[in-house]
Amino acid sequence: MELAALHLQLAPLLPAIGGTIGGALLLYLLATTLTACSVPGMIIPMSLTGGLLLGPWLAVLTVATGAVTGSLLLFALTRRFGAERLRRRFGSRLEPFEERLTRLGPYAVAGLRVAGAPGPLITAGAALTSMNRTPFALATLLGLLPSVVLAAASPGLILG
Repeated sequence: MELAALHLQLAPLLPAIGGTIGGALLLYLLATTLTACSVPGMIIPMSLTGGLLLGPWLAVLTVATGAVTGSLLLFALTRRFGAERLRRRFGSRLEPFEERLTRLGPYAVAGLRVAGAPGPLITAGAALTSMNRTPFALATLLGLLPSVVLAAASPGLILG
């Protein structure tokens, strides 16, 4: 389906969900939930849809903050409930990965996110280390921003 036709089909839905503010809140909640539930490949489509309906800057703000919030939730849950289970299951095979993530810290998180590595693996790996939440969140934001900005801006660039 052509992007302009998709925009014409989706635009009438915006008032039904509370206008721009309701749309932004819904997009934020979806990004948070889908990220926390480890749904793969949702950042780009959500950024495109948000850019199409809300404009690029509001889409970047809502998708990026939602993805960081969801990553923080997954980080906390993994650290609290899954770290020992992962260590038992994978044993010494985790040690090189854990050592690199500990040594490189937020740089590794940001770099892996920019490179497109699976988000849940990055989050789980970081949760196994001694990395604090704040550096993890900032690195996640910096790593996600390039793809979110490009995807959210693309409908405006294409449609003019």
